Amino acid sequence: MGKKSVDTVSRLALDEARNDYYGLPSNPISIFHTGTAWKAPTGPQAQRIPKEARPVCNHAIALVWHQLGKEVYEHFDSIDLKWTSIDLVRFAEVGGLPGPPFLWVGVMPKTLSRDDAEVAARRCKDILAESGIEDVEIAFRESIFSRFTGPQLLDHVPSIDPTADVRGPFTPTLGLQIASKTHPSNEGTGCLYLREGSHSDRVLLLTARHVVLPIGTYPNQLYHRKDNTVLHLGVTHLGGRAWQNALSTMVYRINHATIVSKSYETAIGRLGPATEGEDLRISTRRKAYEAELAKEEAVRSSTDELHSCITKHWSLERQRTLGHVLYAPPISVNAGGGGFTEDWALVELDRSKFDWSTFPGNAIALGTFLLSPRSSTSTIISRNQA
Repeated sequence: MGKKSVDTVSRLALDEARNDYYGLPSNPISIFHTGTAWKAPTGPQAQRIPKEARPVCNHAIALVWHQLGKEVYEHFDSIDLKWTSIDLVRFAEVGGLPGPPFLWVGVMPKTLSRDDAEVAARRCKDILAESGIEDVEIAFRESIFSRFTGPQLLDHVPSIDPTADVRGPFTPTLGLQIASKTHPSNEGTGCLYLREGSHSDRVLLLTARHVVLPIGTYPNQLYHRKDNTVLHLGVTHLGGRAWQNALSTMVYRINHATIVSKSYETAIGRLGPATEGEDLRISTRRKAYEAELAKEEAVRSSTDELHSCITKHWSLERQRTLGHVLYAPPISVNAGGGGFTEDWALVELDRSKFDWSTFPGNAIALGTFLLSPRSSTSTIISRNQA
């Protein structure tokens, strides 16, 4: 091939890299895609054509994707392809009709050549064809993927910690306050953690069906999310009211500690500075006030720090997404003839939301209680051994 032809091919590839996904929010660099070439701008005043991604609905690939997707990424791993994500999408010019479905593969920047991408794409097409999927194309782009799941739940702390009470709603102890993601005002609690089995790392949360599948919104029939063909129903940690109550409690604690601190500062000021030979009762009272002032200041500063952290990292509902509904039988009365109502559901938890090295399991925070007439207090956790 002559010099001019090589330059022309390189220029066309560069144009495709910049133009294929023009208009998408991240404006990714295109590496290669199968199928027909996409329309390119032409003419002396040509403008790039903005694109948009569209969903793929009711396609046969959804029924086999659990196994098929595994075969695709295992192939990528076998050739040491630095992939970051695999999405099923359609592309369209803004306002236009969408084209065929694509497996849109993200790879780390500068790690895949166009030629190698073409070879990998052909093998992907073969894998799809072996499962009877003939109408899905393959596209590679440069992409760095960062999973966004929000912060992990907080660890439980002993009662000597100034934030012991107010951080309770943000820990994984039982009684975890949850809500339907689509109906955050429909709130309830999680009552038991369950592990699927020794063969699986899935952890489930038992709750009431009417909490995660509000009555009147969803039909009272079996819900079982076996694959992506079933509607995904997210579950949020702390619904609207629980979230506001948790914040209000912290604000009240900060304000109360500030007021009490000022009263101790005033009392200490009235006693005046310590002097040699002063009345023992005055020095004793001053030390007591100073000790109480230090406690209130610790409560104020630590609670204020926790409040800032919570409002910064937990405010959005998507930051508090805990998992999704996995299984829920229909609500029934007189279940088993015993006069009981059957109303339960299992939530599959997002494992990244938990620090499993400190996870307390099925434990209940009993709160602060009196240990003796001297008013000493403590916060304890009771573990359910069942």
